[in-house]
Amino acid sequence: MRLYGGRLIRKALRQQLQERQEMRDAIVFDVNAAERYCRVRIQGSNTLIKARFPENYEAQPQYIKTGNAVRITHPGGNKSRVEVTGHGILIPTILPGGIPPVLPEPGDTVLTGGTLSPSDPPSMAVTVAPGIIRVDGLVYSIQTLEMDRADIEMDQFDLIMDGVSTVVALDPAHATLFRYDSIVVGKDGIVDVVKGANFAHTATVIPDPPWPPEDHVRLGWVLIYPGMTAVTAADINRLFTKPVAAELRVTIDKQELHWPQTSATISVSIRDQYGNRLPHEGAGYYVTVTWTAGTGSLRQGGIDHTSAEGPFSFYMHSYTSLYYTREETDKSPVWELTEAETRMSSGTYCLNYDSFGELVM
Repeated sequence: MRLYGGRLIRKALRQQLQERQEMRDAIVFDVNAAERYCRVRIQGSNTLIKARFPENYEAQPQYIKTGNAVRITHPGGNKSRVEVTGHGILIPTILPGGIPPVLPEPGDTVLTGGTLSPSDPPSMAVTVAPGIIRVDGLVYSIQTLEMDRADIEMDQFDLIMDGVSTVVALDPAHATLFRYDSIVVGKDGIVDVVKGANFAHTATVIPDPPWPPEDHVRLGWVLIYPGMTAVTAADINRLFTKPVAAELRVTIDKQELHWPQTSATISVSIRDQYGNRLPHEGAGYYVTVTWTAGTGSLRQGGIDHTSAEGPFSFYMHSYTSLYYTREETDKSPVWELTEAETRMSSGTYCLNYDSFGELVM
């Protein structure tokens, strides 16, 4: 019975708090993010009221911005404290002599379109979709493809007469250094490239993608990495990360050996996320080769290893070559390669044919 009485008391207290709690719509005049409050005005008054952000919010709520309608209340019926509880429904009207809030100037930005994509066919260029930008409060169109351009061939297979995208070329990649190239457009609607400075992957400070010049907006950027020959979708708006081992690449120069061909070269390398060889900073990568099928011999570092010998291992700095040799009756080999430190694996094979053109399996 006492428990039931406790529930009644708590219910009555909650009801009293709700009755004392006033909720009103207000308009935000300005925001002090550092002190976690804003000044608002309610209907029927020109007085600015200091309203706190909710204490349990780690960041400024997105609805607290100048000119926005918010809902304010006295938490727990405490008349000395005003808090913003969420979005408002109505914006209070301005009384005679009142001053409306000063809304911030809209920033320069892309309003619609202007997306970047790889060129077709792939090359060191990007395709820019049509769109609308805002600069200094006015809107401008991105200049589209003009059919009288001297660099356009009308019989290009990828040129669509109804298409209005434009293509911008990027400078070739550096042999060993990275850079960012930003794609920008200005009031004239012409798309330009702002080429960034080259930097090494060991640089203490990695530069950001170049900012657009005055009266331009940036549509995006492209990360240009060493050895790059064509822009892919993954390179657009890509952020630089330090090269790490991403692939054990194994390739063979002859996938088929037709007698009297007797040899093939297998290239083995560790590649980073950009597809470049990644040197080992220590003793080297420790690679093990296993024959999973076939016969013959492999030479590595001047030493021959036969299929009968079984698996063998070696160190390499970033890449090495294996030389396969066969006899006419040797069966078609299959190899699996694994690297101990990165635990990556890959493999390849070779199809052997005898003097009668028959596959030797």
